[in-house]
Amino acid sequence: MKLIAVDAGHGMNTAGKRTPMFSDGTIMKENEFNRATADYLVKALNRNGFKTILTAPDILDTPLQKRVQKANDAKADAFICIHANAYGDDWNNANGIESWIYEKSNQNTIHFAEDIQKELIAFTNRKNRGIKKSSDLYVLRTTNMMAVLVECGFLTNLEEATLLRSEKYRKECAEGICKGICKYYNMPYKLEQQDDNTEKKELYCCEKRYQNVNQLPYGKEVIQMLIDKGILKGNEKGDLDLTLDMVRLFMILNRIDAFEKIK
Repeated sequence: MKLIAVDAGHGMNTAGKRTPMFSDGTIMKENEFNRATADYLVKALNRNGFKTILTAPDILDTPLQKRVQKANDAKADAFICIHANAYGDDWNNANGIESWIYEKSNQNTIHFAEDIQKELIAFTNRKNRGIKKSSDLYVLRTTNMMAVLVECGFLTNLEEATLLRSEKYRKECAEGICKGICKYYNMPYKLEQQDDNTEKKELYCCEKRYQNVNQLPYGKEVIQMLIDKGILKGNEKGDLDLTLDMVRLFMILNRIDAFEKIK
């Protein structure tokens, strides 16, 4: 059974790691996102057959050396460090998700990071900023195992900061990272199941949504036809927010000429 070290980047008191002020007068510290997402990730990994350790299990500013030593002493197979990005101190348009690895990483680490990055983007539908390499990030340079640091969005982007403080997005990030790890180790990914009296049902909160025609893997012609006819409209930003089940339903309706008389 593989052992994954999960690191909630920074601590609650780390200086400067927070959003600008929201319109309601509140802020969010980066550790609030990091810690909640790390906890969700541990649950997801345990559910999928992995062992886990938290390298910074409390809210204090755990030194980097202590985090790395804990992972190294446990002989973890992989190290995942969860962060949120920032650009400057004020609200701006910097956005997206990126994953960092040590510049001298081997091909195993590169493939590991690629799988995580791909699934993070699939689950969150955020901009893909790709895989980046660092020469000086301590947790990547001094760990004895594959190590990836994920930046799950920008604290200084109002849209992404709003997502970062939502439980839904935190779960999406955790599930995306988990599925990427499962993919790398060639293990089947299992969605969470929840007991509801005598029923068990899957949680589909992380089902991928498609915001425009070009993102769709199929059914583009049908969806574009519905847009042209004015049947299908997006939100105020033009986002369609379609699941593949919706696309398949529209395709079936089109086959039976349900839209034929609509001009």
